Amino acid sequence: MVEPNEVEPILSDAARLVRQGELVVFGSAALAFWLRAAPSSRDVDLFCEPAEKGEILAAMMGELSWYHEKHGAFVEVWAPETFAAPLGWRERARLHIHQDAPEVRLLVPHPHDVLVSKLERFEEKDREHGRRILAEFPLSRQVFEALVADAPHRRGLVAEAERRQRFEHGVAVLRTWIPG
Repeated sequence: MVEPNEVEPILSDAARLVRQGELVVFGSAALAFWLRAAPSSRDVDLFCEPAEKGEILAAMMGELSWYHEKHGAFVEVWAPETFAAPLGWRERARLHIHQDAPEVRLLVPHPHDVLVSKLERFEEKDREHGRRILAEFPLSRQVFEALVADAPHRRGLVAEAERRQRFEHGVAVLRTWIPG
């Protein structure tokens, strides 16, 4: 497990390894940058631009790599579309530049964008993360509905009906948690 205080050093190592480009951390690990009561994570999910840099990260810091063996933590490199966030998430994200890798942009999505991206799966651990997010970053019904409307599932970017159905189920559950 990756504890919240371990996420930033892991991403610093990743930034030094890729030397330039952009890293986007998403999923539970992103919450370490925002929440006082951030959850631990199985790994650090990210995507990388350019994609070739992600291949380097996966080889050097991925599951079963020397890095994983040495530190007990690993990164999982995904394609950008894996992070099913609402439109405008980049504008709400925090930008971090590591002093040892100033040519690398580290983007950390806002917790509300992370929450919407989790709605398709919305397993018990995702629900617990959702509770933590809402405890520290309350969400109005109006803002929630706008974020959901801008999600790829609602914009026709997710073709599979089963995935859209799971997303809508997650939306319905989360909607009951938001006053209004």
